[in-house]
Amino acid sequence: MKISSFGEVLWDDFPGGKALGGAPLNVLVRLASFGADCSIISRRGRDADGEELLRQIAARNVAADLVQTDEEHATSLVKVLLKPDGSASYDIVYPCAWDKICATDAALSRVAESDVLVYGSLSGRDPVSRAALEQILPAARFRVLDVNLRKPHYEPERVLSLMRHADLIKLNDDELYELSAAFGSPYHSLEQNLRYLAGHTDTAHICITLGQHGAVYFRHGKILAHHGFRVSMADSVGAGDSFLAGFLFQMLSGASPEDTLAFACAIGALNVTRHGAVPDISLAEIQALMHPE
Repeated sequence: MKISSFGEVLWDDFPGGKALGGAPLNVLVRLASFGADCSIISRRGRDADGEELLRQIAARNVAADLVQTDEEHATSLVKVLLKPDGSASYDIVYPCAWDKICATDAALSRVAESDVLVYGSLSGRDPVSRAALEQILPAARFRVLDVNLRKPHYEPERVLSLMRHADLIKLNDDELYELSAAFGSPYHSLEQNLRYLAGHTDTAHICITLGQHGAVYFRHGKILAHHGFRVSMADSVGAGDSFLAGFLFQMLSGASPEDTLAFACAIGALNVTRHGAVPDISLAEIQALMHPE
């Protein structure tokens, strides 16, 4: 199982200290913990934060040889503000090193060798990284878009362009309603907007995460739902990334759509019970939550 990701690598700066972050990287770190062969295509600054970033990525068994070095822009540092309910807001500086990713021959080769390319909407905010992504996408066998709408770092039409390249899209329910409305949907229900978005983007696979209420999976016109797991929340950072990693791991392992969705919901639920984007979670813990005695 070989997975490549394109997009942001950064430090999440929490009130209690900083931690490795960036949605495309978080997905890989979780997949690597399951034994997948993972590579990140990104860019860091020539600074101490960048050096430590490389060390931390390698320590998590993700290949960092495609992380480029920028001489002008700093390694990304994102201020994370945790609200009393465990949800988070982010202050993302622009521009930073990952805004200037280049489409190198090595990156194109790695993507062509991978089973899946994961890419995020945030990495399309700058023309340089956006152009690189547009060069890389055609080389991928299966393209997965992880939507992360972070104001003011997106425009709906640019997100739509990224969606139309995707074989699978993951987004949350708020993002579904916002983008569907921006694309002209006259509907109000989740199912109607999901079907509208699938038609508007010509996408066969869409996952909508619903927080504590689980997720739905649109697959070739049919909709599966899982109502989630009741857990106590520490913080929500990285839960969607773990959900996507779990979903891809099961899908690529040949699991049924129902089991794939349940596994993804279980790891997303366990993620919110601990602090940090990618806390340690074992397969045994996931199975125990899915199949309590």
